[in-house]
Amino acid sequence: MRAKGGEFPGERRCAQPGCPLPGSYRAPLHRPGSSLVPPSGPPKWQYFCLEHVRAFNAGWNYFDGMDADAIFAAQTPYPQWDRATRSFAHNAHLDGVDRIDEAIQTLRWRTAAAARPDQSGLSREDRQALSKLGLTEDATLADAKSAYRKLARRYHPDTNGGDRTHEARLQALTEAVDHLAGSRRLRR
Repeated sequence: MRAKGGEFPGERRCAQPGCPLPGSYRAPLHRPGSSLVPPSGPPKWQYFCLEHVRAFNAGWNYFDGMDADAIFAAQTPYPQWDRATRSFAHNAHLDGVDRIDEAIQTLRWRTAAAARPDQSGLSREDRQALSKLGLTEDATLADAKSAYRKLARRYHPDTNGGDRTHEARLQALTEAVDHLAGSRRLRR
């Protein structure tokens, strides 16, 4: 039910003179930093309708009425901003919690990998030797010997013009095929 003057009971009217609409939107009565701000106490508010609060906001200037020192103080609220920044070390962006989370995830992954049953029955050394020869876990000893012969032709100094830069690679291949030949787990 409307009261006299077209207002609902307990309803504020728009602070814009002559506006009959209810004032639903709060706006400060005084600007911070201006000489019009009350010296102490809670801030004072005025209420506008939607159309007039939009006009109030469009014309709002926070720094209106402030001198240059007051504007500078309002723009630099943190004294550490005028200090030079320092460079961070690698992974310095991770705080203690992030480092703990990262360690927990790594531990979970390693635990899950260790708990997974090995379907092939090969040891870690067997899998590494097969990997050096470029083979998968389902390879046989014959596949390993064939791959070794092909790679030995490529890396042996007698077949590549006396180039001895690949001797370490050839030695690793020889050790891998020797290991696989002695492995009881590799399919024959």
